[in-house]
Amino acid sequence: MKLLFVHSHKFIKFNQKYYTTGQFPYELFKTRYLNNFDKVTICSRLSEITSNANLRQSDGDKVSFKALPNLSVIKGRKKAFKTTKRILTEKIKESDVVVARIPSSHAYLAMKIAMKLKKPIVVEVVGDSFESLWNHGSLKGKLLAPVSAIKYKRIMKQSIYTIYVTEKQLQNKYPSARNAYSINASNVELNQTPQSVLDKSIKREEMRCLQEINIGLIGSYATKYKGIQNGIDLIADLQGRGINANLYILGNGNKEWLIKKAEKLGVINYIKFEGLLPTGNPVLEWLDNLDLYIQPSLTEGLPRSLIEAMSRGLPAIASNVGGIPELIDSKYLHEPNDSNDLIEKVINLIENKEEMINQIENNFTKAQEYNVDVLRKRRDDFWKKVIKKEQLL
Repeated sequence: MKLLFVHSHKFIKFNQKYYTTGQFPYELFKTRYLNNFDKVTICSRLSEITSNANLRQSDGDKVSFKALPNLSVIKGRKKAFKTTKRILTEKIKESDVVVARIPSSHAYLAMKIAMKLKKPIVVEVVGDSFESLWNHGSLKGKLLAPVSAIKYKRIMKQSIYTIYVTEKQLQNKYPSARNAYSINASNVELNQTPQSVLDKSIKREEMRCLQEINIGLIGSYATKYKGIQNGIDLIADLQGRGINANLYILGNGNKEWLIKKAEKLGVINYIKFEGLLPTGNPVLEWLDNLDLYIQPSLTEGLPRSLIEAMSRGLPAIASNVGGIPELIDSKYLHEPNDSNDLIEKVINLIENKEEMINQIENNFTKAQEYNVDVLRKRRDDFWKKVIKKEQLL
């Protein structure tokens, strides 16, 4: 049986191999789909580079790629759309099941084509289209946000098989068809974390000087989505209060705009751009050197980096977007793109060791719900039911 996976993610091609910065490694496709399918074809955008440093390979045995044009272009958009439609129609006809990962303009088009061809579709809902466009930072984004949300709401009412990454948030905003079969299964899958990690985090907090704090954040430097700019405002405020605060940021992309902001606020020496690390243990070990994690995103589905931080026993302050309110208590949530609210929440937390330790314990416990064995069994049961119901065996 053949599965087609469609999304607008930009994979990277190097020496005839395909890579990702970490979100879609080969292991994901192998464990998530190849248990039930003989072959996976990925239709997505591609870019080419001259080095594969800090990247993870995405293609491999029984996993191949087919490039799709960029539909966001203005010049040549009509041609790009026509080419995309032709490629998707061809690949959907060749496949037994289509996985459409939304929000994504390519996945949305794949859903429409697959419905017309009467092919089984599994929709993976990983984010809120409205939030993504509304917080894009442009007037065009704000104008398109309500239109896009309506578009996805309408097509989701026809979705028979759906996987949501949240427990309730995305289900409420983008409900699937009546009598549909849906599950919630986060894209984040973590191995069991030993108790010693929690003990070490508590001890670190007990020994921390109240006038010092090392804060971490993971996100692309090139976009405003992750709220790094608000993190820099936070460091400037803490330094102004006489607190020796540093912000460590894992990410990639153009960071010049962030450097200029940090220089303007006089805190460039306290902002540490750490680049990329391989996913897995290197990231977890990096998190272990922090005192606090922040996730001031303008839009999210269910952020892997926040759950990973929680699994290492880190207290956290995050924005109240996407599925984040399902992860941490409301008193640790701030309004998106509101530096003052972020600052207030952080100060209230870091000045209270008892509260910090309480959140360390709660976060560690919550993160254990994202155990890899539990989530993979849930997904595997889902696929078996879909295959049986569609009589694909």
